[in-house]
Amino acid sequence: MSLVRVALGFSLAVLIGIPVGLLMGASRSARKFLSLMVEMARPLSAIALLPLSIIIFKARTFSQLFGLQYLRYQKNLLNEMQLGMIFILFWGGVFPIILGTIQGVRSVRKMHLEAAGILGANRIFTFRHVIIPSALPDIFHGLKLGIGRCWMVIIAAEMLPGTNSGIGYLIRYSYQLSRYDIMLASIVIVAFIGALFSKGLESLGEKSLVLRSKER
Repeated sequence: MSLVRVALGFSLAVLIGIPVGLLMGASRSARKFLSLMVEMARPLSAIALLPLSIIIFKARTFSQLFGLQYLRYQKNLLNEMQLGMIFILFWGGVFPIILGTIQGVRSVRKMHLEAAGILGANRIFTFRHVIIPSALPDIFHGLKLGIGRCWMVIIAAEMLPGTNSGIGYLIRYSYQLSRYDIMLASIVIVAFIGALFSKGLESLGEKSLVLRSKER
């Protein structure tokens, strides 16, 4: 359940964070317009926003959002997907992705852009075949930080009262029952899964690092 929640929250962060980062990195006017809002929102801790998300979204789940009321009293995946929890996962992961993408776009070498212009490339072609490939290492770095933040947020959020599933809930529940063996095993699993996330994204971004190392 924790993995499903993280996958959904992180996917939303990627779908919004990368386009926003590309826009802010490529457009000076967009960067001036959005940078203040990003810098004001970024320091706000996702865990600190959890009470606010509960007030706004209450205990609404995806089954209620989609009007699937007949699933309300059944053990179903959609009943465990609280909107407030997905929101704080998104909040925790989106800002590292935005900042990494901005850094990647702004670090593209000027000589590459000039060479593309001399060879007759238009803005769309340059963006797709010069800017994005050059920015990929920094984008993947932002993704790596973002998935780590999401994983930390979900573990902490699932330890809060009112949650009845997930590995964070299992850690809290095993502590209450003095089952320290289960608690320690859960902590090891958390560390192992976090390492898998990191290595997986590192492997995906390896090709982009090779391309950057060949740049002149």
